This record gives sequence, structure tokens and C-alpha cells, in this order.
Amino acid sequence: MLKRVSIQNFKSLKDVTLDLQKVNLLIGPNNSGKTNFLKALEFFDYAVLGDSFTAEQRSRDFRFMRSADFLSIGLAFQRQDEELLFLREIVFSNTQPGVIDTKSSQLITKDGIEIAKNDQGYLDNPFLRRQLSSLRIYRPDPNKLTQPGPVGTGAEMVSADASNLIGFLDRMLGNKYRKSVFNRIETDLQTCVPEFDEINIDDESPTEELKRLFPNNSFKRLGLTNSKQDITYWADELSEGTLYFLALLCIINQPNPPKLLLLEEPEKGIHPRRIFEVIQFIFRLAEEKDIQVILTTHSPLVVDMFKDMPESVFIFDKDDEGATRVKNLQRDVIEPETVKSEELGIEPPHYTDSLGDAWTVGFLGGVPK
Repeated sequence: MLKRVSIQNFKSLKDVTLDLQKVNLLIGPNNSGKTNFLKALEFFDYAVLGDSFTAEQRSRDFRFMRSADFLSIGLAFQRQDEELLFLREIVFSNTQPGVIDTKSSQLITKDGIEIAKNDQGYLDNPFLRRQLSSLRIYRPDPNKLTQPGPVGTGAEMVSADASNLIGFLDRMLGNKYRKSVFNRIETDLQTCVPEFDEINIDDESPTEELKRLFPNNSFKRLGLTNSKQDITYWADELSEGTLYFLALLCIINQPNPPKLLLLEEPEKGIHPRRIFEVIQFIFRLAEEKDIQVILTTHSPLVVDMFKDMPESVFIFDKDDEGATRVKNLQRDVIEPETVKSEELGIEPPHYTDSLGDAWTVGFLGGVPK
């Protein structure tokens, strides 16, 4: 599990360190740096562990480096044997965009052993690749599942917005993946949403716009079946929450699933009464599938669900110079306030009694100025 992330000079992240838990929540106003934190991890994946580092990626990401001559990303992992792996000083030169300083790029184990790099200078380490495989920022959009989708594209990975879910599921129906992936998704779906026990992919005529975008593909539609009632509900008849559950199950059960799941605003587009179910579902996935989750939110309802785990909440703000500052709710807010109150002989604030409200009114920080 990823235990610590330290970032210097990536976009608004001048110097931040987060000590992570199994499930982590990033809160704060728009443009405070939450997405930048996720993008730094995504950047690390392809820039350090990737097989290539294209000119497009160089120009896209290095132009966001702050006015400094380096970008540093450090990661620390906790393994099952209790040893820590420290990845430190992954330095990218600002004067030579796209060049990794291999003298500083090293993976140090507890015993001080350096892991080798490949011919391109990327860290060549199976452990890191397993931990960060399929790393992308997922923003499932249920609305993109209600229309017919192209199939035959060979999609083995779910796209960031889950818009290729129909093509993905059609691919998983093949003999190679039916038992290992598709059947598992159906089983998990029935566990989470007992009303449905079967996923259906059926031929469908595309719209003219879809035919223009995918002239060489056939199209199918997505449906879920209640076999007891012998009724199939097609995607445009299903709730957004149900489609979101299905998208998450496909992300987790894909052939190369992420060990670290990055989710942006999982409540987006979900009815408030279903948000509780979505977050509980994410907690359950983290435990049952042994994955780590980092998610962002603007919903007080989501914040409330972390009242018993304040060490997992990180509050993002910007200082007067536009640099992101991050506080941990337990360590940097609750504990200092408790000590201060004890010194004054008064009752300490009980922020976790109504955590979402405490954040909304500004008691915790991380609100628009």
C-alpha cells in the first residue's frame, strides 16, 4: 500500500506530503490542487515507470512545472512483510525537459539496495509496476452508458470516464475472459445490487452521429436482467447509481486492475440519497478487493461518511502565492484544537459530530475565500 507521497514543484504543489490510509478523501475548493495531486501520481506512472515518454507528454506536463529547476516525487510503500520501500528524489530537469536525472532516480529498500533501470532510464521494478498498474484518474460518467456503444475495438481496459464500457464488456464475453472477468463482474453486481443477476449486451442500431464517429464498428446496448421477473432493464431505464456501481465493478475487475484507484467526485451526477450507497460501495471494494483508494469530493454528505476516520481526510487550500497547502484533519486540525482547548480548560470542538457542516461553514478550512 502507498503510505506516503511527497511532491515538489508539480503545478500548484510546491511542497506537499500526504501520509495515506487505505481509503483517502481530498477536500477543498475548486482549483486548490486536489486534481493536481492525482495528476502527479498519474504523471509518475508514465514518466518514471512507462515504456515511453512522448514529446506531447513532455510539453503538456513540464510546462506546468513551477519556476524551479526540478520536479521531485517521492513515494513510500508498506508491504505485507512490514518493510518500507522508499522511492526518493525522482528528479526531472526543467532545463532539459523530459530528461530524468538517473543519478537521483532510485528505488531504495530497507537494506539500501538499488533497483536497476531499463535501457530508457525508467525504473525497472516489478513491485512498483504492480502497485501502479493501470493508474489513471477515473471519472465514470453514467450518462455515456445510456447510448449504444461500439464493439469489436478489443478494449481490455476501462477508459477514464467508462465511456467504452459496452465495448469492454463485449470483449470480456469472449472465451479468454468470460470466466475470469465477466462472470466475476456479474457475481459482484448481484452482491451489490441484488435486484440484478445478469448483464446483457445486445445488438443495437447506432445514431447517425455514432456511425459517423465509428464508421467501421457494429454497436450494442447495455442492459441488466432480473431473472426472477424475467425483465431486462436497458441502460436508459437504469438509475445513474446502478450504472456507476457497474462501472466501478468493471474498473476493479478488468484484466489489469488498478491497485491504486483514483476517483474524482464519485458523487457527481448521483442523487443525494444514493451517494451513501456509492461511498459504502467504495469502502467495501477497498476491503474486499484489497485496493487503495484516493478520491476527491465537493459533497458534505461524502465528508460526513469519514467522521470515524479523520486521519483519512486531507484539506486542500492555496496560500497567497497560489501554492497548495495540505492539512490532515486528524493531525493538523483536531489534535491541535484538542490540545489548545485542554490548555484553556474548555470543551474541545466536536467537528466529527457533523463533519460535513463543519467543513461547509469553514471551521476546517478548505473552502472558497
